[in-house]
Amino acid sequence: MEIQLSRIKEKLANIEQYDEDFVVFGADSHEYKVGASVNLQEVTTFEQKCGIKLPEAYVAFVTQIGNGNTTENAYMGSAAGPYYGIYPLGDGLEDLNAGDVKRYLSYPCLLDPDMTDKTWTTLTQAMYDEELSDEAYDAIVGPLFGGLLPIGTQGCAITTCLILNGPHKGRIVYLNDDYKPAFAYEADFLAWYERWLDEIIAGDLLAEQAGWFGYRRGGTSIDLWEAFRTATTEQEQLEYLDGLISKKEISEPILQGVIETIPQVTIVVRKRLISILAKTAFNRAIPFLEEEVEANLLFVLQQIHWYGTNEAYWLPVLEAYKDKIEEEETYRFYSYIAIKATDNYAYLIVHGLTSRQAEIRSQAIYTLGKLENKEAYIVSFKEALQDENENVVLYSLQALRGIIDESLLPVYQAVYHKYKDSEEENYILTNLTHRLTEMKLTVEDLQA
Repeated sequence: MEIQLSRIKEKLANIEQYDEDFVVFGADSHEYKVGASVNLQEVTTFEQKCGIKLPEAYVAFVTQIGNGNTTENAYMGSAAGPYYGIYPLGDGLEDLNAGDVKRYLSYPCLLDPDMTDKTWTTLTQAMYDEELSDEAYDAIVGPLFGGLLPIGTQGCAITTCLILNGPHKGRIVYLNDDYKPAFAYEADFLAWYERWLDEIIAGDLLAEQAGWFGYRRGGTSIDLWEAFRTATTEQEQLEYLDGLISKKEISEPILQGVIETIPQVTIVVRKRLISILAKTAFNRAIPFLEEEVEANLLFVLQQIHWYGTNEAYWLPVLEAYKDKIEEEETYRFYSYIAIKATDNYAYLIVHGLTSRQAEIRSQAIYTLGKLENKEAYIVSFKEALQDENENVVLYSLQALRGIIDESLLPVYQAVYHKYKDSEEENYILTNLTHRLTEMKLTVEDLQA
């Protein structure tokens, strides 16, 4: 451990040179600063008060590297670390929202990395009873999150915790109000913390499409690729590939290995390999994407949107599917690419206006509204204003911004009479007012 502590101290001392502008999430808060360490007696006092024994790696951090932060912007005085940093020893307990949290620190930890969604639902369903008293709620949440020490926040009600007992003692787990807890892959606090430093130094966390730290497997791209090649289950393969795709750079030998492996694996793994290739060397992924069009159109469109640079190349695919897509998410990505593929993309989009899916009609009218010559499609906008779906009407009104055409007035009048008595707040009348103002009219002019 002493060797690891020395490495961490050296990396931390120089880490700011790799992120001078505080690009990494949370860095502008803690500014890569760490306060003075605490002594072992302070640790022992905290342990005795709570009836716990802190994991050795965490104790080593607060006693030999530092504790808290005196930087003005540091959230709750957090030391440099993942997300908004590492709370000072014993702070942030209220994040667990379980009343007297200290009494639950010594409770057995119920969480497990292999916990199923069904098990989690069973454990948590009682806490959503709206009739629960505060005391009853605490009696459920306290034991549920027993044996966890909050050590930092990720924002958005996501808390980083340290497991204090049981078979997973010392590991990091992330609590999210809306999802099952997620375990970091590292065995202890120091391994997790050093990985954060390493990914800053490597540039992974500064990359334009950097993923959220700590939710994927760590290691170098070489380590992850070799682990993938020896993995015995599809789940393990996917975990290593998810780690690999987050890397800023992937070497040519690995890319060649990806290309050679794509034909040999399951459908799910093949798609992940193609994603890695698309992100790193898109042109080399094109033949594989073309093979996937018929079976996995959404996947292909996503890769083009996220990583492609020449959308016009895919015009034949867009034309072939312009009247065949009936799935909202697929059409959404289709429209993203159509806009970039050609300036005159209306012919690729108008078919969406007749879709049975309201979401597709909404996306289609929204996309038409981005045309330079949108006034040429005034008939389509008029039809959309009469759609039964409010979003289609709203997006049509927004798309008509700047269009002064008196033939719109009868349709505007119909929209006004349809929605003027709506009890629920909506933006249709607000946007209608804006369009009328552009025509030097008011809603009173439509009341006849």
